[in-house]
Amino acid sequence: MVMVHNCNYDKVNLLASIRAIAWRLEQYKKDAKDASHPLCEKMYVELGADLEKYSQKLEAAITGLAKEGKFTFCKKC
Repeated sequence: MVMVHNCNYDKVNLLASIRAIAWRLEQYKKDAKDASHPLCEKMYVELGADLEKYSQKLEAAITGLAKEGKFTFCKKC
């Protein structure tokens, strides 16, 4: 069986998880706004910005490895 290197798999898995949380934060922001909780809404906006930053960082790492031919499968597994 040929598998993606654990480190590469981890990056993809983490990126998917971060994007899922960021997507969910959009609903949380709406809920906070509807409940008239501006501090909660602000917190969700800040969390979303942080997650976007890390999402871009992971995407750049994955893209960079792919361009270098290092986003490869593990022949040892």
